[in-house]
Amino acid sequence: MKLWKLIMTGVVTLGLAGVFVTAPTPVTAQASDGVSIDGDFSDWKDADVVEGNNQNASALKNDGQYLDMYVKMEYGGIPQNGNYLLTIDGKTYYLMPKNMTGSVSAGESKAFSLVAGTWNGADQYGTVGSGYVSNVKSHNVAEFRVDLTKLKLSQSADGKEASFMNYDIGSNPAKATINWSGSADSSSSVAASGGTIDGKSDESSKGTTPTDSNANNDNDNLNIKIDGKFEDWKDVDLTEGYDGYTAMVSDGDYVYVYVQMKDNDVLPGTGDYNFDIGGKQVYVSTKHMPNNVKEGDAEPVSFVAGKWQEGDQYGTVGNGYSSTNKNGHNILEFRVDLRKLDVSTMTGQTITMYNPNIGDKKVSVAGGSTGPYIISGIGLAIAGLGYLKFRKSGKAKHKDDPTLTK
Repeated sequence: MKLWKLIMTGVVTLGLAGVFVTAPTPVTAQASDGVSIDGDFSDWKDADVVEGNNQNASALKNDGQYLDMYVKMEYGGIPQNGNYLLTIDGKTYYLMPKNMTGSVSAGESKAFSLVAGTWNGADQYGTVGSGYVSNVKSHNVAEFRVDLTKLKLSQSADGKEASFMNYDIGSNPAKATINWSGSADSSSSVAASGGTIDGKSDESSKGTTPTDSNANNDNDNLNIKIDGKFEDWKDVDLTEGYDGYTAMVSDGDYVYVYVQMKDNDVLPGTGDYNFDIGGKQVYVSTKHMPNNVKEGDAEPVSFVAGKWQEGDQYGTVGNGYSSTNKNGHNILEFRVDLRKLDVSTMTGQTITMYNPNIGDKKVSVAGGSTGPYIISGIGLAIAGLGYLKFRKSGKAKHKDDPTLTK
């Protein structure tokens, strides 16, 4: 009877844990299951690609008002000289990368921006998008996103065909149909599963400056996405330094940081974001920090991390965007992949960060909650322990076992 009570105690405990933890899964700061323009190319693995010259490849994906493009070179670097032709409803737009590094080392990602014009090399439309170059399995790859509104397009483009090509890659265009409502184009001849970072409207009731001093920085209640739009930071509490403000949230796998500078102060040039992750010191920095970006635009930034200031022993660990808010202050958002820092997921651990060029006050956040799993684990352990003791007692034989004596 004691054994049965022990088993039942475990079952009940496990059941009660289920009552408390099977509530709807909280929204976390992770991006959607589709393509995200963040320097991580694993989300293109299910894309249908168009083969070009010498086994080069390209793909095109529509996600509402955005078009996302993928390029893989079999040999050599990503073309940097333009010649990226985007044709929509018969009109061609010429895309030109800016600050692009065509070849990078394995595991490295470098950000770049895109301008567009009415002929090759022109920039009448200004900055229209951004992306990353990386190196995957010894091949240089690039992904970038173009905002169709920057090309003076509107919802009237809904249902129109878009095609993308570069003669240095191949003469076969990748194609997709624009679905301005924002849902993925399932009928596209070249489409990746899912979509890019979504959940943002063209205009949001949220602002570019967090203002709520009573905000809850528990990321279970937030949905931060690093996409250069910033409005999802509205309800995050800011910590004031002498030259700016910082905020931080985490979901256990990533830590997300927001920075807003005061007055006309510019964002720290080399970065030097000092992290304490469960007692481990990590220094995150960037060698290129765009400042005074036009309001409404966003410039991509990539981050490396090291064991000392401006070190890069961990390689590229994160990405972000720099912009300017409506009050004329330089702002920044970025995320760091904790798994690239030789630490496991930081669920339940404390993470602190400060930047001496912004202020000496630290921001802190817990790396998510482990409670549900711990509770469930306790119940399962009790039930399992009872079962093992029950088996040792000899009572666990199957009732149809012919060797079981009555």
